[in-house]
Amino acid sequence: MAVEVRRAVADDATPIAALHVRTWQVAYRGLIPDEVLDGLSIAKREEMWRRALGSDSAAVYVAVEDEAVVGFCAVAAPSRDDDPEDGVAEIGAIYVDPDLWRTGIGAALMDVALADRKADGWPCVMLWVLSENRRARRFYARFGFEPDGAEMTHEGSGENEVRLRRCIAA
Repeated sequence: MAVEVRRAVADDATPIAALHVRTWQVAYRGLIPDEVLDGLSIAKREEMWRRALGSDSAAVYVAVEDEAVVGFCAVAAPSRDDDPEDGVAEIGAIYVDPDLWRTGIGAALMDVALADRKADGWPCVMLWVLSENRRARRFYARFGFEPDGAEMTHEGSGENEVRLRRCIAA
């Protein structure tokens, strides 16, 4: 599979939004209430991604195969937490087309995102994950992400999230 990982451009907002909705509906079924998942709007996500792609504080990467966006990763620096620590960036989203899970696309996106944060001088990267999302937690653990003790309630679903962290530079 020939997949290219590159920085996202404005024209990627629509395919990112469609992929975002589809992956949520597959990945979170059984973890987030069906009415939340069934109510997701591609148009609202597209608007959100257009704003993100125009922001200086976010880096968005896409995985492209045969000119189609098959995955994406968004990183904010600094983190979006209410009390961000110095030198901590945040992976706000990383999703891959469910038909292509376990093909290395998510790893390719994560590798690029982590390498770029390290090159830009961000010593640590954190992310939030639903506490019951075992598949995602195993994926993040392979990259050295570990719980740091912080928890919160996901505002859209009411489900519990845990914060994971990985330091990528000495």
